Amino acid sequence: MMTKKQGLAVAVAAALGGYAQRALACWIAPIEALFRPFLKGPMLVSTTSKSNAFAGRTTLGSGSVSQVVSTSIVNSDSLISLSVQAALAAAYSTGGRSSVASGLATATVSTPAVYSGDNIQLTWQSPNDITSGMALRVNSIVDGISFAITTANGLTTVASGAVAMWKILGKDFGGVKVNTISPGNFMTLGWADGVAKPANATIMWEIRRGS
Repeated sequence: MMTKKQGLAVAVAAALGGYAQRALACWIAPIEALFRPFLKGPMLVSTTSKSNAFAGRTTLGSGSVSQVVSTSIVNSDSLISLSVQAALAAAYSTGGRSSVASGLATATVSTPAVYSGDNIQLTWQSPNDITSGMALRVNSIVDGISFAITTANGLTTVASGAVAMWKILGKDFGGVKVNTISPGNFMTLGWADGVAKPANATIMWEIRRGS
């Protein structure tokens, strides 16, 4: 004959067994799945510069192709995440639209991103605004200040005003990579295209250890 305690244990076991059977039959998630821990917001990451930093922000300076980041955490098999903090620095425009006034054949575009030798793409927003679809060309460049555009022959003027669209190719902030790693010492970050930009850029990085 069972005692009261044994009877209670049997009843509890039966109840739990019945719950398991019902859960399996109707796809009810187990209790531990329904009430598992979860995050309510982003985790904090220390970006303080120190000898064993695993995350931080470093400046890739104007005119520089790469920058050294010292940290004892980095290893040859580390997984390193990189991103540029801001897509564009203040006033650093690599593309846009500029109006050519009626009666003129030229317009000036101001941007610190332009330098001699840059590949600049030009097109009219609406070819119907100018005579016979006249093409555009770069007339002159003032390094780090501006460039002038004009109609192909430099003579054909705009009759009623038109908008020229322009793009400096290869100048957008983006495409950063890890160039070299010295395990336990430092890593070198740089532009993926190997071309220095004429403005400072802040690179955000985070190191995850490999297995």
